[in-house]
Amino acid sequence: MNSRYFTCLACVAFAWLITGCFLPTTVNDKPRNFAGAHDKIISDMREQGLSKPTPFYLNEINSKAMRSFISSYWDATNPKWVKYPGGYVVSFLRDSIPHKIYYTRTGDHQFTIRQYSVENMPQEIRHMVESSFYDYSIFQVNELTTMNKTSYEIKIEVKNSFKEIRIENGKMAVSNDFIKSN
Repeated sequence: MNSRYFTCLACVAFAWLITGCFLPTTVNDKPRNFAGAHDKIISDMREQGLSKPTPFYLNEINSKAMRSFISSYWDATNPKWVKYPGGYVVSFLRDSIPHKIYYTRTGDHQFTIRQYSVENMPQEIRHMVESSFYDYSIFQVNELTTMNKTSYEIKIEVKNSFKEIRIENGKMAVSNDFIKSN
């Protein structure tokens, strides 16, 4: 069993090497600022340099973070890692849904952000939004998971305005309300 495990691990490492995953990488896109309780985490990360990543090799990433990522997201498409003073962020696609996973410097999982459209929304969350804002259409959903708790930040729009809604622990609140300019 152990030799089988190491053979599989060697195959994964070889595949990553062939696909160029061990080359120096930088990511120029800045993370979006999600409203609500997790603002502090993200703003702290930005202050520590997340918006200004430096080139690095993937073997510089904490092995605990890498093992966690590979074991949970072995089917991730095109993972891109960013190293910053507070830890690591990996962006990738899984089932055509963009994901971002944030890890601490010690390799512990902080939170995961999945971004998708209304078609991929959980039915109960979609119903909650559509029954309260029936004139609006949903155009973006951000699912934030941390410590086995999931919250949703949903962007909805109507002809002359759009809103950002936050759903956490079954409670819904409007976090931002905007009027569109003509």
